[in-house]
Amino acid sequence: MPFDSDYALFGTGVAPLVAASHLLAQGKSVVVINPDRDFFLEDSELSLDPMLSRTNSKFPKGFGERLQRNSIERALATLRPDFPGAIEGWIGADERRDERRVERREDRRNRGAGFHDSSAPHVRSRGFEWMISETPQGLSQEAFDELFVESSDAGLNPQLWENLQAARRFPGGAEGARQIQGLFVPRLCDVDVARYRNGLLEFVRERLGAENFFSSAEQFEIAPGGVRFAVHSEPKSFNIREGLLVFWTPKVTSWILKQAKKTGATPQLPVGLRLWEQWSVISRDALDPSCVGLFEDMAVWAEAEGAANPEEGLYRLAVLRAGALVGLQASELRDAGSSWVSEDSLGILTSLCHDFLRWERFTLRSMKARALLEWRDEKSWKLPTQDLSVQIVNASDGPLVDVVRVARASVAEATL
Repeated sequence: MPFDSDYALFGTGVAPLVAASHLLAQGKSVVVINPDRDFFLEDSELSLDPMLSRTNSKFPKGFGERLQRNSIERALATLRPDFPGAIEGWIGADERRDERRVERREDRRNRGAGFHDSSAPHVRSRGFEWMISETPQGLSQEAFDELFVESSDAGLNPQLWENLQAARRFPGGAEGARQIQGLFVPRLCDVDVARYRNGLLEFVRERLGAENFFSSAEQFEIAPGGVRFAVHSEPKSFNIREGLLVFWTPKVTSWILKQAKKTGATPQLPVGLRLWEQWSVISRDALDPSCVGLFEDMAVWAEAEGAANPEEGLYRLAVLRAGALVGLQASELRDAGSSWVSEDSLGILTSLCHDFLRWERFTLRSMKARALLEWRDEKSWKLPTQDLSVQIVNASDGPLVDVVRVARASVAEATL
């Protein structure tokens, strides 16, 4: 039987595109099949790891490794190999001053000679500052101490800040005479998600061509020795030599669960579906882009694209809030969706701006809601099919750096 492709990749979002780029670099042939009309309609990647997934205000085991994965150095090392162009790093003025103190003269000369692509995706170095709050959603003193130990053991040089120093560095300038504590961990990061996704999409689509790159795929199913589906009612079928990789995001949840039931497999299920709301708030004063603040169940930072130059004036404050964790059933998601813009959400945002940041007034620019799967186990697993190796790739949504890492690992496992 002649084969049409080495691998079929089924899913939406950036994960199948990363896997396709990785496989193409190895000389493999690939067909990409997207069940959505747009690859990023689900919007399943975050620009940073909000690090808010705690149980009873305690950090999970191995949290130090999670912090290390989100350092600017590790993020650049993860994102660059499968991207077709440059990915630039950005560090703030304080870090640049620190680097110049220890930088050798010849290194400084070489750095100045390099070309910086201002239109490329940027990985921005930002410190993360956790604030103590004794509310049920907040960081307790016990968790605060635990975080200090974890980040110290990871070699991340955490710093304890109090009162005015802690308030000044928090995005939005939470100044005022009061007793507050903050734990600052430097050189973590956020990423230009849109630039990274669009650049990778354009590259993979151009490399594969219309005959091996499909969106709006319907009736996708595993066939003997391959896959079949329809695009705009036109049937398609591919004989696959090596295997099928399915990237698990909310869009393909029902398909995966049906296949697991059909084949008698025991699926490795996510903990649930985490609802997220991201608010954009207009600040009266220019914002410092060098820090991400974490307060109660919110991550707060100055919105930026490319190099975050404070001189250009950054006035949009992003507030990412963790909502409810619900089951995978569609009815539960519909019920929980009503809480995304509820009075409770608005009340919490108002409390952040008025009570903590001490703003007299604020203006809401926009709110974006999304639902992402939450996982304890990122390991891929297989459906027990006879004619085709079918690998289900867990954790294919979430922080972009983690999604790329998981997608690359899935290719490494599939090509063993």
